Amino acid sequence: MDPGILQILELLPAAGAALAALWQHSGKKQAESKADDLVSFFDPADEKVTSPPVTVPGRSWKMSDETRRWVICGHTPGDQASLVQQITDAEAEKKTNYVISVPGAYYEIEYGLIRGGGMYAKKVG
Repeated sequence: MDPGILQILELLPAAGAALAALWQHSGKKQAESKADDLVSFFDPADEKVTSPPVTVPGRSWKMSDETRRWVICGHTPGDQASLVQQITDAEAEKKTNYVISVPGAYYEIEYGLIRGGGMYAKKVG
């Protein structure tokens, strides 16, 4: 067999291995970048990533049905609808920290959980 052809045949597997290594390295860099975004999203001191990356399941930052029922409990039907709409709008914008309110009450929400809230004083007279 011609030595030139033999060298080409020997180089083909090496070139294939080099391409495979390059592809794996590229995939590793992408995975590291996604992991960094995920860590940044959940780190309160790091504000580089403020909306949930695609890899974060919604259940980790959206309000559960149980919490939603607790928030609207005791409010008038109109206020309940307003609160639900405010929650829906905030989640559609992928907000993790927001405040919802109706006349007489407000709730601070963080990662779908009630962080705080209060009642406004009613005027007498």
